[in-house]
Amino acid sequence: MIKVLIIGAFDRYNYGDLLFPLVIERQLSTYGENFQFEYFGLINSDLSNVGGLPTKGLQKFYKACSDPSDPVHVIIAGGEALGVTWNSLYAALNPLFQRINKRHVRVNKLLDLNAWTKKILKGKTTLPFVFDKSDFPGVKSVILNSLGGSGLGKSVFEKYDFLKVKLQSADYFAVRDQLTVDNLLENGVKADLFPDSAILMSEFYPLDFLRTRVTKEVADYVAENAGNYVLAQINKKTTRGHEQVIASGLDEIYQKGKTEICLCPIGKALDHDDHEALQELGQLMSSPHAYFDADNIWDIMYLLANAKCYVGTSLHGAITAMSYAVPYVGLKVEKLGAYLATWGVGENRRSVEFDEIFQQFEIATSISKQDYETSRDRQMEEIKKGFGKMVKVLKAK
Repeated sequence: MIKVLIIGAFDRYNYGDLLFPLVIERQLSTYGENFQFEYFGLINSDLSNVGGLPTKGLQKFYKACSDPSDPVHVIIAGGEALGVTWNSLYAALNPLFQRINKRHVRVNKLLDLNAWTKKILKGKTTLPFVFDKSDFPGVKSVILNSLGGSGLGKSVFEKYDFLKVKLQSADYFAVRDQLTVDNLLENGVKADLFPDSAILMSEFYPLDFLRTRVTKEVADYVAENAGNYVLAQINKKTTRGHEQVIASGLDEIYQKGKTEICLCPIGKALDHDDHEALQELGQLMSSPHAYFDADNIWDIMYLLANAKCYVGTSLHGAITAMSYAVPYVGLKVEKLGAYLATWGVGENRRSVEFDEIFQQFEIATSISKQDYETSRDRQMEEIKKGFGKMVKVLKAK
């Protein structure tokens, strides 16, 4: 039996984070090995009612990593985890702390907010997800999967002088976009480039599977409107002040593009707050639209898989569209732009300004289904090469 501990930010309801452990377990289970999986976040959680997996908390993770007679492998599941701090992780779980963290620049002049939060959470490493085998006596390998670091500049490496050594010590290190590869190389660190592992979701969760998991409201909407609606999403943080421009772009899609509009949040965790942003957006739109509250991850996946096009700020919204070969319009977010530049199709290889929504919708929907399928298939082939390398690490004596 090979014990595999998967750790990440899947103790809060955020679509992209909840996908990582699901897909990792599904893909690793195809290799015929006797893997035993356990899942960990900062806290004990059980989001199975929305499609996630139960997690054990941080102290149980440390305990599981501490027995050399019962060795484990650790997978950092994915996301922008390379430079993430204790305070930014905790801000997505605690409303009071979120208010403190929003003023982190000012607060950090008075105290080290990361170190303070680490103490609150009883963390054992300076950064939550940056460690190697030398940090824990019971850890046999550390695997860094589907990581992003679009904002990982020289200043981060200067601030955390251990970062280079820890990353170089990883037993498997895969990042999901070329910008992250380049940022790491500038700081003397090499990593493999593979697509985000969530690209495999359509292989494990085909439409027939999803249809049995979704709410009746979503099933009925898709039955009536499949292939003739845009699934639109924005988060609060990166679109503040641009809501009217975004609303006008969606109105153009409805009026000129003769396409229905469906609003659905993808990140409902604190510090994402898509639902709040979308409710405000809906009030600014002049065209009619449907709104679904993302009761579970299957609703989100099914709505995206059956859309004419996705428009939004969410990286995993775009990756879901890619997985089901649905056109996508990525809005101006750095990590989304980095992913599209690496794995996008034709003229759809960038995230666009908020006033370009309708123009990019026309471009995205003019690209053939076959081109989207070819792009998806290439990404699936590449990520399976990555998992093949990962399995070799997990099986090593």
